[in-house]
Amino acid sequence: MQAASITNRGGRTSNEDHISFAQAEGIWCFVLCDGLGGHLCGEIASKLVCDTVTEEFKKSPALSACSVRNYLEKAAFILGETRENDSDKYNMSSTAVLLLTDGEKAVYAHSGDSRLYHLTNGSILSITKDHSLAYMEYESGSITYDEIRRSPNQNRLTRCINDIYGFSPEISDIIELSKGDAFLLCSDGFWEYVTENDIENTFRTSLSPKKWLRKMLSTLHENETDKNDNYSAIAVIIN
Repeated sequence: MQAASITNRGGRTSNEDHISFAQAEGIWCFVLCDGLGGHLCGEIASKLVCDTVTEEFKKSPALSACSVRNYLEKAAFILGETRENDSDKYNMSSTAVLLLTDGEKAVYAHSGDSRLYHLTNGSILSITKDHSLAYMEYESGSITYDEIRRSPNQNRLTRCINDIYGFSPEISDIIELSKGDAFLLCSDGFWEYVTENDIENTFRTSLSPKKWLRKMLSTLHENETDKNDNYSAIAVIIN
């Protein structure tokens, strides 16, 4: 298994995205978060969620839906306590997307609009569903899937990590992996400018996660606008 990652503030003055990863007992844990809350609280929220998840994973590494939920729940609990104890941080929250894999199996979870793409045989097999009003518009038939990227409701979230009250991440089943399978975890500042076709086409011509990321970043820079959002991504290839 190979992996590479990037996080960048884009056209913003600060970076409220955060990424983290850890390995224990043959299992890898990859986490990507996009913070919300303003006044730098997003930076605090995303780092807190990422760091808590990886620390909890290292304490009790396991590849299961239950373990994924436990790691995220602990992060939500600590984030909720922090919000309650500091009035300046009362509204800070974070998206989260988390992948656990041992190279043969995987399980993942997400809350918010940070995405996970699973590729097999060079094509996208599945994509997490954004927890946003824009995604609800897509499901109702009001807009197309690609129009989610340009919808004014794209960043209006219906779920995120902020407290144990209302805690409801979406968790996958355990999936079997094959050689050549790949995962892309990314924030909305990344997938807004890198389409599904871009993801597949760059993957098919890349021999490593680092090269895959480099090619996707080239596409992002071709399409980005002034003051574009923070962007982060983790690329994982099973070999």
